[in-house]
Amino acid sequence: MWTAVPPEESVPWPNCTLKDNLKKSPEIYTAHVEGRGATAMKIKRPKKSKQPDTIPPTITNCPWDITITTETDPVQVSWEQPEISDNSGVFTSVASISSGSCFRYGTHQVQYTAHDEAGNEASCQFKVTIKKPDLSCTAQPPTDGSLACGTLSYPGSGKNKWQFCVPFCMKSTGFHRRAGSVFFCQPSKSGTSWFHLDEAWQMTKAHMPETCTVRRRMGSRKGDSLQYYEGDCNEQAVKKQILATVEHIVAKDPSVVSQCTRHPNTCGNFRISDLSVHCGPGNNQRDTEPPVVISCPQNIEIETKKGNPYWNDLPELSWKEPVFEDNSRGPLTITKGGSNVNNGDKLAYGQYSVEYIATDLSGNQAKCSFEISVKSIACTMELPEHGAIVCGYPSVDGMDLMTIDCIVLCQSKYQFSRDPYPIYACSEEGLWWTFTSTFTPIGPNLPSLNHKCQEPDIHKKPKVVDQNFYFDGDCHDRAVQDMLIGHLEYFQRKTSAYQYCELNREFCRKWNGYRNVTVFCGST
Repeated sequence: MWTAVPPEESVPWPNCTLKDNLKKSPEIYTAHVEGRGATAMKIKRPKKSKQPDTIPPTITNCPWDITITTETDPVQVSWEQPEISDNSGVFTSVASISSGSCFRYGTHQVQYTAHDEAGNEASCQFKVTIKKPDLSCTAQPPTDGSLACGTLSYPGSGKNKWQFCVPFCMKSTGFHRRAGSVFFCQPSKSGTSWFHLDEAWQMTKAHMPETCTVRRRMGSRKGDSLQYYEGDCNEQAVKKQILATVEHIVAKDPSVVSQCTRHPNTCGNFRISDLSVHCGPGNNQRDTEPPVVISCPQNIEIETKKGNPYWNDLPELSWKEPVFEDNSRGPLTITKGGSNVNNGDKLAYGQYSVEYIATDLSGNQAKCSFEISVKSIACTMELPEHGAIVCGYPSVDGMDLMTIDCIVLCQSKYQFSRDPYPIYACSEEGLWWTFTSTFTPIGPNLPSLNHKCQEPDIHKKPKVVDQNFYFDGDCHDRAVQDMLIGHLEYFQRKTSAYQYCELNREFCRKWNGYRNVTVFCGST
């Protein structure tokens, strides 16, 4: 507020202030007087710069969509409020539906909206869905049969649909009791049940068939003739056959036929949807799952002194029989394969394979197999430096001796540290039996075959030894090895035992030579 001053008087302008009763502190203005004694002046207000607010409020922690399944209608629903803030510190928020409100069945949109003083706006939305519990009926397909289920509706009926099922049996079986064609589902809060509809749409409670029984005698079947099928329910062609039959069975149902009288405009104008076929357990399903091997013996390997059947009581081998299981819980047929070996047999030296095969009623198979190895106790030998050892498996007419014979040889420019025997035979006890060419056919038993080939001692007179104990050339050469193999046969014929059998054929079997002869070369 300004005070008027006469023109002829001067005013100390720097001390003039504008008194504004609306503000606590005075605001200073700059004033100019135009001419002496003038009554007009210019007042210059200070300029203030102000940026417009364009930032909307911020909403965080907006609730997620809420879905509740309940038999209560309406139902109270609560949620945590979202957090709202604004840069100005001043805002207004509005909720379309507040937390703790009651909701009926259906989907409801909830929105929170916030405004600040500048008119900026922000919002968040979520849905609250209240659903009725699913009261659909459940049923298991009958044994040796199947169950086709779907929904039935009529035009103009809105969302009203009837859940229904039609039981089927294989043609070789029949329903164990009288069965209606079409079963409808009646849902309620207390539970669900199956029923039949008559021409007046009166409900009769019914029990879904649990099994299809084998027909013991001829006669009419229970149920509609269309409710029987041939083939494997799991095969696609059979399922298509069942699905195609369902519409004909539904069309013959009393409740559907009565529609032609009650509502001629909808006669036969029904719609089937969500149709599917479920196969029951039994022989209508082809079992493709093989039996399961629960236990199977591991490979068996033994060393024994008594594996020769010609002069020993053979060792008895036994094992736990394998165990199989099948998904059908039906009987399994167990057959044996591999070697002709049974549990508890006495086995000679050799390799045997054992195989058990389990077959279920559908022909699926599972196998359990393992190996049996019966070995003699191994004999030890040391290869002579500058020498060789030749070994082979002897056989006579009609008999495999199941032993191994060996000879020891030296290169011709070396000599033996001690006299060798013609034949060394590895016994079942792991000892080397020595066969001689003297009147004493069998010499001492040796724990190891360990002859040495050494350079001649010039101070000693060399012993006279069969020259077949020596060889020339490289032991690794194939031609040399072929020659050494012949030495094994030579020394066998030199033994007293061989000579005896040659003279006494009636007591000995015919000699058939050696098999699997191997040459082992010592270092040079």
